[in-house]
Amino acid sequence: MMRILKIFMLAAVSLAAISFGCPSPLPAQNDDGPETPGTTPIALVEEAYLAHRRGNYPEAIEAYSKIIQRRGLTKRERAISYLLRGEAKRDAGQLDEAVLDFSRALRQWPGYPQAHFFRGRVYEEQGKLNDAYADIYRAAQLEPNREAYDTSLAVLRQRMAAEGIAPPTDNAPLEPVSPELPAE
Repeated sequence: MMRILKIFMLAAVSLAAISFGCPSPLPAQNDDGPETPGTTPIALVEEAYLAHRRGNYPEAIEAYSKIIQRRGLTKRERAISYLLRGEAKRDAGQLDEAVLDFSRALRQWPGYPQAHFFRGRVYEEQGKLNDAYADIYRAAQLEPNREAYDTSLAVLRQRMAAEGIAPPTDNAPLEPVSPELPAE
């Protein structure tokens, strides 16, 4: 729960910059006119977050998609939106789609540690332990001394050893693998 709250707060702050940094509202990519109160970036983030919290993943995914389609987002804001949609897809059990969204986030912001971490966690759920290790290791390189990353790597090493997979040494990590991204 704290993880989702932290992600929401980061997304809200990032997307709020759009509202405050522009002299007039930005129309959504598919809108014909100005924004209405329910279509502001913050309102869309709140809608998506609340739907996600309630377990209404289709509604959350749709709301995050509306954010992604907006004009005027920075690459980081778009990356955060992909990450949030990826988390909703992961929670909905759409693991392959979640991996694609985390990869899209990394295409927008290659140094985004949370996108590497979340994609690594999905790879781990899928049993792709080498890919999981590579992504989580990359997250730890980008954001050193983060307990969640270090703990995940330790648990992953143990799981790999238990399954007869030689975990990489820390001085020779695997490269994270991004799948081919289909057009959206």
